[in-house]
Amino acid sequence: MMRSQRTTRTHHSVVLDPQVYLPWVYVGLLGLSEVVSDLWHPLLGIWLHVILAAAIWWQGTKEEDLDRRHFYWILAVLAIVRIISFAISDQSFPGVWYYVLAETPLLVAALTARSAFGLSWASVGVRMPKWPALAAVVIVTGAGLGYAESRIIHPAALISSLTWANIIIPSILLTIFTGLSEELLFRGLLQHYAVKIMGNRMGIVFVALGWSLLHIGWHSAWDVLFVFAVGLAWGWVREKTTSIIPTTIAHGLANVVLFLIVPFQ
Repeated sequence: MMRSQRTTRTHHSVVLDPQVYLPWVYVGLLGLSEVVSDLWHPLLGIWLHVILAAAIWWQGTKEEDLDRRHFYWILAVLAIVRIISFAISDQSFPGVWYYVLAETPLLVAALTARSAFGLSWASVGVRMPKWPALAAVVIVTGAGLGYAESRIIHPAALISSLTWANIIIPSILLTIFTGLSEELLFRGLLQHYAVKIMGNRMGIVFVALGWSLLHIGWHSAWDVLFVFAVGLAWGWVREKTTSIIPTTIAHGLANVVLFLIVPFQ
């Protein structure tokens, strides 16, 4: 089990190891940048994301350990993607196309990082899951999670009317550009490295925290807590099943219910 502190015997003092606390500092600053961007001053928040992305990337270049270097570079992607998403207007690209454009850089970054870092598909969770029964339960509960979140944030519909013709393509796009892109980056790549350097429990908590903080834009503390809890559960499922396929499908179903179905109820 990893030690969270490094102690010295001189005067019984406790010296915190930067390798332990720095990731948490950076994810905390990510949350602060989100608060500033979404709740106070968007332009200042964007600049904070720019500075944070550069700082995290620079931290990665300093790391001699390859896993830590890659971990920081993946973490920097979160800030970079948020900068891009702020530049895209949901008025210029209405409906599901906003999410397609906003999440495409995230998906491209995740696919590029997997290849550049020499990771196999299996190592980032793109494999058939162990514990098929558990995987099935996770998939089935996806729709329920989407309904539960809709009671918290009440989003507008991304389609004009609830018909099969209107729902099929948007459902596929949401599954790919929110479900797959986020699961591959968070539970696939980031959790792969976070678990390696922090251990299973803290790695799962770290990824869930980072994922939930990026939901601050919904202006609901309850939603951030809800997403954090889901992130903990899905992180555990990813480790238990060694796969992101169940959570990817569940994530897609949750967003289909959240954005395409419930708004018409």
